[in-house]
Amino acid sequence: MKIFFLPVLLSVLIISVVSCAKDDDKLEYHMVFSKNSCEVMQGSSVTIDLTAHENTTLDIKNSDIIDAVYTWGFDEYKAKIEIKGKQKGETEIVVTDHETGESATVTVTVKEFQMPCLAVKQLKGNIFDLMNFYLYNEDSKPINSSSLSTICDSIVWTIDGVNGSFRVFEHEDWVSTHLTFEWGHCFKYSGDYKTNLTAWKDNKAIYRHQLDITITDEKDFLAYNWSDIIKDSQAFTGYADVLNSSPGLMTTYGLSGTVPFAEVRVFGSDFVQSYHTLYDYFCGLYSSPTYTDKTHKMWQLYDELFSEQKEYPNAYPVAIWVEERANIVLLLLDESTESPGYLIYAEPNRL
Repeated sequence: MKIFFLPVLLSVLIISVVSCAKDDDKLEYHMVFSKNSCEVMQGSSVTIDLTAHENTTLDIKNSDIIDAVYTWGFDEYKAKIEIKGKQKGETEIVVTDHETGESATVTVTVKEFQMPCLAVKQLKGNIFDLMNFYLYNEDSKPINSSSLSTICDSIVWTIDGVNGSFRVFEHEDWVSTHLTFEWGHCFKYSGDYKTNLTAWKDNKAIYRHQLDITITDEKDFLAYNWSDIIKDSQAFTGYADVLNSSPGLMTTYGLSGTVPFAEVRVFGSDFVQSYHTLYDYFCGLYSSPTYTDKTHKMWQLYDELFSEQKEYPNAYPVAIWVEERANIVLLLLDESTESPGYLIYAEPNRL
């Protein structure tokens, strides 16, 4: 009898010990959180530590606001929940430990990411002046491309009523990400302009900041005052256009004897295109020409309105604009000149 019942008694004791160990485990390792509410910045992450079993699940009430991942296995029953903010708002995560049957709620508030603002070094400028635009944060914190890439795919600069756009920020993958902090642009027409900084995510505009500027036409001719021209320039000047929205004009200046002059050419265009570009631009700036070769004696007017020492005395005058501070002529240079083609030549209005 003793030999028969001994193994049975040992089995009962082992089962009892295991059963007690499981009961003790449930009692000892109940769910405990380091905190049951938190704040996270849009595009950033925060971690909550907790004690729980491996068989624990998360129920996110609004997955448009946050993402959350549960990870178990840190120092026995230690676990963590990593929470990433997606968009501004508040939601809850219901955490359930299926070993103990316990549930708890974590409240998460997502704060809006501080998007960069648009600024310009001067709010007013003249046509052909370089207007310097730049990005800044209102809280003076650095602008980081890695943080921006979690919020948007691109940030684009545009001007209302003007064709073209300039990508200030663009993120496609970890290789092709670029961020421009400052850029210049020259306006070739006067007016009040609304410039825009727009952030895009999945082809949707998620943020916009607008800045108003004023462009005037207050100098004697384009970028020049006649009194400032006291010698010949040694080169042509080009003008920044990050939108590629206006004619690619380049200018130079000098003295015809004692008379100051300015010259305008079209960069990189053919013979015919240069005519249309120059004619259309100056019609847009000053309206139609005062005189054209179709209705007036252009050689006589060219001699009367421009100095005897003018730079191109033998060029053919196609159109003439007589403005308050400048006489302007569209000239055709013949093949005998160093650079044949169309150009604009201007001198002070002496009348």
